[in-house]
Amino acid sequence: MVGWRVLPELLSVAVAAVLLFAIGGLGLTRLLLPAEQRQHELIWALPVGACAVALALTVLGFAQVPFKVSLGVVIGLGVLVDVFAFRRKNGPPTLPSVRCFVWPAYVAVLLAAVSLIPLFRAGFVTVEGLGQDAHLAVGTAQFLQKHPPQAIAIEEPVDRVPLVWRSKQPIYYVLAAVATLSGREVYATISALAATMLALACLGFFLLARELLRAPPWAALAGMGLVGLNPMVLHTVMHPYFNQTWGFFAMPFAMALAPYAAAQRRTRATIALLLLFLAVCGFAYPLALPLPLLVLAVVLWPERQALSPRRLYRGRRSLLWIVPLTLILSVPIVGVIEKAHSAFNVVFNPARSLKSWGGDVFGYLPEAQFLGVHEWAQLVVVAPLLAWGAYVGLRAAPRRIRLALIALFAFAVFFAIEFRLRKYGWYFHFKTLAFAAPVLVVTAAAGFSRVRRGWIAVVLLLMFANNAGSNEIGVTFDELPRTTLQLRSLNAAIPAGDSIRIDIVPTEQNWIAFMLHGHPLCSQHPLLHTSYPHVRTSRKADYIVSPNDRPRPADALATPVRRLDGYTLWRQKPSVPGVENCSQQMVQTVTSVPVS
Repeated sequence: MVGWRVLPELLSVAVAAVLLFAIGGLGLTRLLLPAEQRQHELIWALPVGACAVALALTVLGFAQVPFKVSLGVVIGLGVLVDVFAFRRKNGPPTLPSVRCFVWPAYVAVLLAAVSLIPLFRAGFVTVEGLGQDAHLAVGTAQFLQKHPPQAIAIEEPVDRVPLVWRSKQPIYYVLAAVATLSGREVYATISALAATMLALACLGFFLLARELLRAPPWAALAGMGLVGLNPMVLHTVMHPYFNQTWGFFAMPFAMALAPYAAAQRRTRATIALLLLFLAVCGFAYPLALPLPLLVLAVVLWPERQALSPRRLYRGRRSLLWIVPLTLILSVPIVGVIEKAHSAFNVVFNPARSLKSWGGDVFGYLPEAQFLGVHEWAQLVVVAPLLAWGAYVGLRAAPRRIRLALIALFAFAVFFAIEFRLRKYGWYFHFKTLAFAAPVLVVTAAAGFSRVRRGWIAVVLLLMFANNAGSNEIGVTFDELPRTTLQLRSLNAAIPAGDSIRIDIVPTEQNWIAFMLHGHPLCSQHPLLHTSYPHVRTSRKADYIVSPNDRPRPADALATPVRRLDGYTLWRQKPSVPGVENCSQQMVQTVTSVPVS
């Protein structure tokens, strides 16, 4: 570890996120949380705030309110709601709720720190992992800091909200807000914020164990550890699959509210809280929505009209908020519908190819790693333990919860096998198990709390998870190194309007183009056949950027203009024939979302 110097920067992001979520969530939690959950008020406050801030910024963004004004309005409204709620509900959180918060918060912070080990190892704050979606995530948040969500601005590295992400503005507004409040650039914010969302997700699994499975605190804390150390959970957070991380965060909280949606406990406040988490889950990652909805459907099946949309209608006055809100959020709502419809058509039609749904996954990830082990042989020990613990945990759970979780596990097993057998099914296989397997390990931890000396089995599972998580961390490094960040210095060194040809292998061009976006860009071999925007094709340009470990480009002048640690800038020979086709505007490879 050489990176203790990164701690202040990471803390600045984490503190900014926590304060923003606390302001947005303390008052709402006090007003909406069921009375039976009051002892866990502080655990709910930050997740509720994250969802509320995300949706509020999105509504204001689509209403064309400038971003910094929106952020100020959201903070101001949050403070007002907090003051109102505390005055109405007898002051700040009680001592029992503080005591219930301390241990889960401590474990959550440790797990967040574990996911940031690659940054401590690198010694500076940047983007972890290999996920190329990260450059679009960072660029989308930067875009939303300056432009409304439906604008196009070719001067930005990502010049519009990607079409396939047009339901996901809420999570990128939060990323933009945390970067603004912390005073950090967005690229230096995303991994720390993802780690914060992991911590909140683990708090959600703590509540799932306590509320659905009636586990004692020690077993719920152990379940948190099993989730946070799971190699596929760490893989999701560290690489970073930012959309999936937010869906993963919202899922356990929606499930934990399932018992309170039943008739004997249901209130308008509870339904509002449930819809808040379902909305964020759906906007952030529509493919995650079936799991909490399945749990809710089973729990509420005896009372099928429990969540009828008609219950939201309270006469004509309801139209005063339903109509404007629906119109403002029509774009992300359509995005959710498009994504869900498109996925439904390929998932339930085996004749249709899954090739276009490969994403940046290029093969099946081992099922063993979803269950918390590094090697297949270790399943000989872990699989029977998980099966035993889950059986005991389900047997002890209330009947509706037991049936709901059995339905969830059956759903996951069926589709995991289905996608294993289908060609190009690795994307859906990964997503199905990434969301369902953590519920299984938490159920097992809860089950072992009811077995004599069950703590021994839990410790054994934690040891295997720790080993598997360590291996995942050991092969994860930074995808945005200092050598790439240095390219930004070339923007000022090159005259405005002069073009740059990128002589770099196509799979490494995303971040290069991001850093050089201040000039017209092109490449002889751009990144094609992906969903990512790419630079235009052209041989002729004013300048050429190439890696230091490659020979000088044949059409470059002999003397370099500038040599950086990883790349060299060359002037192109004026005699190169042809027409220049470089541009600041990226080529959009996705122009419509297939729905049939």
